[in-house]
Order: sequence, then C-alpha cells, then structure tokens
Amino acid sequence: MGRRSPLSEASEEEALLALRILPGVGDLGVIRLLLRWGSAREVWRHPDAVTQAGRSETRGAISTPGRLLDEARAIRAWCRRDGFRITGYLDPDYPRALHHLYDPPPVLFSYGDFGILRRPLVAIVGSRKATATGRRTAERLSAELSAGGMGVVSGMALGIDGAAHKGALKGPGSTVAVLARGPDRAYPVANAGLFRAVARKGLLLSEFPPGEKARPYHFPRRNRIIAALSWGVVVVEAGRRSGALITVDHALDLGREVMAIPGSVEWEQTRGTHDLIKRLGCIVTSTDEIMECVPWAALELEEVSPELLEAARRVSRSSPALRTLPIEERLGDLVGLEPLSLEAILDRSGLPASRTLAALTRLEVEGRLRREPEGWVRVDTSAAR
Repeated sequence: MGRRSPLSEASEEEALLALRILPGVGDLGVIRLLLRWGSAREVWRHPDAVTQAGRSETRGAISTPGRLLDEARAIRAWCRRDGFRITGYLDPDYPRALHHLYDPPPVLFSYGDFGILRRPLVAIVGSRKATATGRRTAERLSAELSAGGMGVVSGMALGIDGAAHKGALKGPGSTVAVLARGPDRAYPVANAGLFRAVARKGLLLSEFPPGEKARPYHFPRRNRIIAALSWGVVVVEAGRRSGALITVDHALDLGREVMAIPGSVEWEQTRGTHDLIKRLGCIVTSTDEIMECVPWAALELEEVSPELLEAARRVSRSSPALRTLPIEERLGDLVGLEPLSLEAILDRSGLPASRTLAALTRLEVEGRLRREPEGWVRVDTSAAR
C-alpha cells in the first residue's frame, strides 16, 4: 500500500467509515485498533496493524485504498445531505452504556434528538404478533414512563415495539428507535408513519449506514444495543421463539434488570413471558413497579455522566441498596500477579462471558491487566514508583 495511504490523509470521519466497511476486521477488531492508535486516521498510518487485525480478505481490500475512500466519502456525503449524525466510538458523545458490550458498534448513525440518550432509558419489547391487550399495555406503560421523564427504547418492529414508541412520544421522555437497517427508511414499511413521528420528536439510531437494508443477522445485533442502552428491559408479550428473548439474554449478560408483564395463559404470545416470570421472578404490573425494579443507586457506580445521574434522580421513586461493584473493580481484585485463565476467571467471578471479556479488554487498554499465553495477570506498578 506504500508508505502513505490516502486514508491517513482523509478526514477522521472518512477514515472511520473506511474502517467500518473494511471486510474481515469486525466491530471488535476496529475498536481495538481505535483504542490502540487513538484515532482512525492514525490507524491507517499503520496498515500492517490493520492487516493483522483482519482475515484474508482484509489484505485485498486495503491494497485498493482509493475504493474504500470513495465509498466512505459517499456515505459521509449522504449523511451530510440528509441530516444524519455520525458518532464514532472515540467521540465524547458516544453512549457510555455501549462500552459495556463485548463488541460495541464502532460507528452510530442517527437522526433526531441525540440528547435523549442522556436521559434514563427503559426498553419495552415484545411480540410482533401482539394482542390488542398487549399493545394497549405497552402504549400505556410507555406513555406513563415518558410522562415521568424516562426515555423508552425499542426496535421499531410491529406489535409491542410500535406501541411502545407510540406511547413514549406522548411525553417529554420520548423514545429511541434502534433500527436493523440504515436510518433512512422505515422497516417494516407499515411503520412508515411512526418512523416519521420518531424522526420528528425522538431519535432514530442504527449501527448501519443510510442505504443498508435489513438482513436477518441485523436483528439480534440491534437487540444488543437496545439492551445496553437501557437500565431495565420490560417484556410485555413474547412467545417462546420471540426475538424479544434475545434482548433479554443480552440484558442479563450486561447485568440489566429484566421485568415481564403477565398475560393470559391461553395466549401463545405470553408463553415466553411466563417462562421468564417462572425463571427470574420478575413480574411487574405497573409503572411504579418498573421504577422500583431499576437499580438506581447501583448505577451511581457505573460509567454514567453526572447529568444522566441527575436525570435519574429526578424520575426515580426509590433507591434500592447497591447491588454490585463495577465489573472492572471486581476483576481487578480477582486477577493477581500469577496468570489466571479466562475459564478460571469466569468460574470464580460467576460473571457472563461477554461482559467479562469486554471488561478485561478495557483493563488491558488501561494498563491495569496484561494478557499472557497462560492467562491474565495484574500489572505490577509498584516497581515503577
């Protein structure tokens, strides 16, 4: 590729978009490169590092940097023309909650009020084939939460998702629609009116650029963002194969509170919900109960801004006892000067694998832990004093 790539001289946004579309690297690979080199432009000044981070198809792609740059510029031009915001992982406004993911999206594309992400958020999710009762319940709960200043997150699907967005738009808390395609068009088309309403009064958010169509594997990726942004996930109706249960799995991995609304035992749409209630004992029936379940006090130990904590205090109705220490502190205490394998760390900590790996990576980047062939070790800083 030569000593200088055109990508190293591009704007930071263009260089970041080129990394995002580079085949064979993946979200986690891009994040590691950004954390190592400090900017997307600096990453492109080290093409060997980019090649090492990817698979075989990466080498071919970076051998023609002009093509990557042209595509990145086209995406950036589309965003500027139609008012879509580009937010990179290293940007100060990137949602801190997404840092808890094992594979955070390197780039977010959005349209609307980005400030909603600075409010306390609760997800309301459920079946696409929702009953009329389920839709009314989701809309009512969302409207009440929004009236109290909570933002409501959902996935812009038919059924429960759509009802949740509709209800949340009635209050000042408003709503965030996390999309499984680019933010330029509604999916499904039946939600086009709701899509426009969220664009006017809420926030459309996606990890996919304008023009990218919805694909089956996009939906579970969307669900991990819904779970990460939210301080609690409420399932209104869900069958046993509902995609809402993927959101639940991500929420549990991230240590988020999961709640479920009971329904009729005669409905297929509530079988998955009732399984959750039996397994987790997480039944809620009102907005007050939802607010009581969110671990407000524990969130003070997380990486959230003072502004967000103040917003949480304004809308919280209770302060449960602190439930957990930040995961990084727990792992920092667990890992010593002798190598500890990942399996041993998971076994001793009892923490979810995805959350543990994300925390270990952050500790490594901060220089507090080091990865060796035999496992993880704490960095001994006493000798440097």
